[in-house]
Amino acid sequence: MIMVYDRVIRHKTSLLNNQRKYAASNGWQRYFNGDKSSSTTLAIAIYQTLQMYQKLLGEEALCYQKPSSYLWHKINQLYYLAYQYHAAEINMSVTAGTQRAKTVHQLYCQICLYSLLNVRAMRRPNILLVQRLLPEWAKHIVATIEPTTETRVFVDLQSDNPPTYLTASSTINPYDDRYHCLFIEIAPLVEYLKRRKQALVKEGGDGVESHLLNKIAMTLNYRYLQPPLTLATKHSAKEDAVLITGFNNIHYRVSHSHSFTSLIVKELPDEQRPRYDTVNKKQDSSHVLASETFDRNDDLSLFRTLRLLPTVDILNKDRFHNDGFHKDSLNIVADEDTSATTAPPALHMMSLFLVCRSDTITPPDWSMGVARWLDFDSKNPEIEWQVLGHQLVACGLRLEGEETRSRHFVPAFILGRDERLQTTGTLIVPTSYFQTHDRVIMRINSKQTPLRLGQRLLITDEFSQYEVVQL
Repeated sequence: MIMVYDRVIRHKTSLLNNQRKYAASNGWQRYFNGDKSSSTTLAIAIYQTLQMYQKLLGEEALCYQKPSSYLWHKINQLYYLAYQYHAAEINMSVTAGTQRAKTVHQLYCQICLYSLLNVRAMRRPNILLVQRLLPEWAKHIVATIEPTTETRVFVDLQSDNPPTYLTASSTINPYDDRYHCLFIEIAPLVEYLKRRKQALVKEGGDGVESHLLNKIAMTLNYRYLQPPLTLATKHSAKEDAVLITGFNNIHYRVSHSHSFTSLIVKELPDEQRPRYDTVNKKQDSSHVLASETFDRNDDLSLFRTLRLLPTVDILNKDRFHNDGFHKDSLNIVADEDTSATTAPPALHMMSLFLVCRSDTITPPDWSMGVARWLDFDSKNPEIEWQVLGHQLVACGLRLEGEETRSRHFVPAFILGRDERLQTTGTLIVPTSYFQTHDRVIMRINSKQTPLRLGQRLLITDEFSQYEVVQL
C-alpha cells in the first residue's frame, strides 16, 4: 500500500508543479488557486502513508526497538511535502473518513509527540495507554514553522532525525534560514495533563491513567521545559557497586538481607501482619564496566547521570546491577540475559532504584534515586536520575486511627535529612496505601513510632514520597 500511495504522491506533485509553471508563464499566478482536487488527493495519500508509518513506530515501541532513521526520513519528507503544497491543513475528516486526526499536520504532531514521550522507557501497558490517549494529547501542543515562542523543541524536516531538544551540542541551529524546521511548544500540553489529572482525582479515578498523566507531565517538564543545569563531567572507573531495581528488592537489600516479615513481625495481631514478604532473588550476572559521570562539585547535585558502555543492553535485561559507587564516578555491572530483544527495560521512567556496593560485608555506601530520563539511542546508553537520599533505613508502616482502610504493615523507607542535598527527612512508601495527613505507625523490630504524613513530594505508580512529622 505504501508503494501505491507513493505513486499517487509522485503523480500529484508532478501535476501541481506543472500547473504552477503554466500559471506563472501566463501571468495569472495571483488569480490561480491550483487544482483543489489534486491538493486534496495529495493530502489523502500523504495522510494514509503517515498513518502506516505511525503504526510501524507503535509496533517498534511495543517491541522496544529503535525506530530506523529511514522511517523518520520518510515521515519528515512527507510532512514537508504537504507543507510545500499547502496540503498539511486540508481537513479530511469527511473526505477520507479520518478519526484520530483531521489533517496531515495533526497526524504529524501525534507522531512527533509519541517520540518526545520516550515511550521505549515505559512499561508495555503504559505504551498501549499512551497510544490510545495520544490523539487527544496532541491537540494541546502548538507546532509552527515560524517559532512563536521560545521553545527549544524542534524537528529538522530535511533530516532523518526525530524531534529533539536544542542544546549547545546540537548539530544544527534551527533558527538559521538554511534549515527548514518545525518548532513544537509543549507547555500547553503539560498544563492540560495537570488539569486532566486533577479532574480524574476529583471524580475518584486516581488510578492507572492518573498516574500516567502525572508521570508524563513530570517527564516533559524535566526534559523540555525546566531541564536541570549540568556541569562539565569527568569519566573514570572506580569501585564496584550494584544497581538494584524494584521496591521489594531494594527493601531486602537495605534490610541487610532480612525479609520484611523477619524485620517487623513480633507477635503482631492478624489485622496488622504483612500480606506479602520481600525475598531474595538471586540471578547470575557478568560484569560490564561503565561509568557515572559528574565532577567533584556534583556531590551537591540532586540530578546525576549514569553512563553505560555500549555492550550493556539495558533493554534486554530483566534486572541489571550497577557497579562502581563513588563520589566521583560509577562502574556498572549488568546481568546478562538470553531473553529476546522485545523484553521490557529493567528501568523505566520514574523507576526507583538503589546504588550500592556489590558486597554486603563492607559498611553501606548507597544512594536511593529515581530515573528521570533514559537515553537508549546514544552510543553509551545513559540514565539521568534524581538523588532522593543517602541515609536509608528499611522499616514497616501501617495506618493508625479509626480509618476503614487496611491496617496491614507494608514495606517502607526512612530517608534521613541531608544538608548537602538540602533535603528534609521523608518516607518512601508503596503508592495507593497512604494519603497526606494520615496518622501512621512506623515499626522496626519491636519498636514502634507514631508519625503523621505531611506533604506529598513525589508520586509515581510504584512509590510515593512524603514529608513526615513525629507525634
